[in-house]
Amino acid sequence: MIQQALLALLFTLARILPGPLDAQEVHQSPRFVIASEGDSINITCSTRGHLEGILMKRIWPQAYNVIYFEDGQEPTVDETFSGRIHFSGSQKNMTITMHLLQLADTGAYTCEAVRKVSVQGLFTTVVVKEKLSQESCRSQEPLQMSVFLPVAIAVGFFLTGLLIGVLCSMLRKAQIQKLCASENKDSPCVVYEDMSYSNRKTPCTPEQYR
Repeated sequence: MIQQALLALLFTLARILPGPLDAQEVHQSPRFVIASEGDSINITCSTRGHLEGILMKRIWPQAYNVIYFEDGQEPTVDETFSGRIHFSGSQKNMTITMHLLQLADTGAYTCEAVRKVSVQGLFTTVVVKEKLSQESCRSQEPLQMSVFLPVAIAVGFFLTGLLIGVLCSMLRKAQIQKLCASENKDSPCVVYEDMSYSNRKTPCTPEQYR
């Protein structure tokens, strides 16, 4: 939670503060990037004037040099990013690609123009999110089924009971009409239901009339 708050603060400062004039001699983009584990991102560093080389550093939460590059020289890469850093372009306009991102790569990175008086640019805030594996996604399916199945059974029982109630009502009405039709039409039709059968377990039984 604290790390997320600090990242939000860094992002806000990166958007608001223009930076010192000498820092503006080193242009860096993007200012903020969000990626998932295993993804790749590009950070572009460009500068003008004479320089000995270009250095990309991580300044937060742990400070260390990520890569140092000079034209015509073998770059120096920190062991943390060994095999995961590639670059293209020249030292005055270089794009650094970070591959196979890890959660621990979350932080703030800055480019520095190395010269007699080195100039450091603004920083890029990198946030690496956890990537759900296919196994994790599949493990959620039984949980969803365990919730859906009882609901489906309850709805099924409700609809079945409702259908039986409607059928019983229709059958009772038909029986009463048939009984009344057989009586003398000049005399009123009175029907008595024997409630002693109401406790039987059968959902629908013919009523006893007298």
